[in-house]
Amino acid sequence: MSLAFTICTLSHLAQAKTMADSLLKYNPEYRVVIGLFDKVNDRDVSSVARYTLVEINDRQIPDFEKLFDRYTPFELSCLAKPYLAKWLLNTYPDVDKLLYFDSDILFFESLKAIEDDLDTHSIVITPHVTQPITTEGLPRLRSFLNAGLYNGGFFALRRCNEALSFLDWWKDRVWHEGYHNFAEGMFVDQLWLNYVPLFYPTALISKNLGYNMAYWNMHEREVTQSKGRFWVNKTAPLLFFHFSGYHLSHPDDLSVHQDRYTFANRPDVKPLYDVYRQALIQNKDPDFRRLPNAYHNPSYFYQKNKALRRVLIAGCRRLLRVLNAS
Repeated sequence: MSLAFTICTLSHLAQAKTMADSLLKYNPEYRVVIGLFDKVNDRDVSSVARYTLVEINDRQIPDFEKLFDRYTPFELSCLAKPYLAKWLLNTYPDVDKLLYFDSDILFFESLKAIEDDLDTHSIVITPHVTQPITTEGLPRLRSFLNAGLYNGGFFALRRCNEALSFLDWWKDRVWHEGYHNFAEGMFVDQLWLNYVPLFYPTALISKNLGYNMAYWNMHEREVTQSKGRFWVNKTAPLLFFHFSGYHLSHPDDLSVHQDRYTFANRPDVKPLYDVYRQALIQNKDPDFRRLPNAYHNPSYFYQKNKALRRVLIAGCRRLLRVLNAS
């Protein structure tokens, strides 16, 4: 059996539903799990009743509450990926293929190509870029030297010793060094993926143009439509698009993380964004966005989180070094 999962907060539950709905449209045989980095309490989550909702806590991550003394909520939500992946494999022994997708993804095809990849590989991940970026703007190539060569918004595993070993190693790394700290050579869970092709010989670094298209690889990919399907560079069917940094509140901006592209200079992706926007509206994304996160409560955060003090102290030290050098 194949299982797909994502991780989100209540405020992003409409995104997760949008992702999951599109996945099941083309892959009705899949089981979908939404890992919730939040607490449902008495909130109405009936809109995602067809999916398995799992609150992330001590069941998946030992000493979960204690980690708030070290990590920010963002860092913890990234840290949860390998832990939830391992927990799912233990909980569902009939699952032989496990796929993770960020909640801001939309599917346009069957995932059979990825399943075929997993028949002969233990792990599948995708690079941010496969060709140089030659024009000015963001992101630039050195952005990926900070954030990682591979995108952590998607990975796929086949149940085998190598994949299980990878999850154990990844869990250990993010437990000890899962910080968002570019100055110290760390970027949550994602930067550690740089080691995957070195440590795991049957892992696949997929350059399939239809996997994980997003703002960071649009310089090398163009979308066309033919017979009701979306194609990338007229050769590869578009399996899924990653709408990282897109918000309904700014519908004309492709992503807040880039300044290269607009719908004026990239009209080919406008139909994708139109489909995504309508799905988010239908799933009441603005209503969910208003929901507070249990772990972002200011009183909880300031009282318990040494990670905030770590960030503030590091910033003050850098400022002092600059002032002393001037």
